Formats: sequence, C-alpha cells, structure tokens
Amino acid sequence: MGCIVINDNVIEDKKLNSTDKVVYGLVKALSNDKGYCYATNDYIGKRANLSKSTISNTISKLKSLNYIKIRTVNYQRRIFMNDE
Repeated sequence: MGCIVINDNVIEDKKLNSTDKVVYGLVKALSNDKGYCYATNDYIGKRANLSKSTISNTISKLKSLNYIKIRTVNYQRRIFMNDE
C-alpha cells in the first residue's frame, strides 16, 4: 500500500472525526491499484487498529456523506471514491 492521502475537503469537513478521516485515507490508498477497495471491515480495522464495528459505522457515515459509493459484484463489496 502506498501513501495515505486525504483530500482537503475531507480534512476540513467538521462532520468527520479523525477516525473517519483515517479510514477515508486507508480506503483511498487501498483503491489505487484497481480503482476500488475490496478490503473487508476486519482488514481495514486491523490496519487502523480499530474495531470492525467502528469501521462499519465509519464506512456508513462516509457513504451517507457521499465521500464513497459501494457496489457489490459477485458477492464482493467494492468501495469507490467519489472524489475523482
């Protein structure tokens, strides 16, 4: 995985806490190779030292704020960034 880059609009969004911003950065970094992130909440949680439930809540929050979109393809969750 490369560098974690967090866009200015995410950094400045007062609706997001630091955990939300770190998870956003991790998902963005994990999306670089294929254009989407297929990591499980468990994997993201281990990378960020956070619980699966925290990751689940954060992913839902990022989706509701339109920072990410989620599609399921062949039973695999794919998380796409909405910042491009």
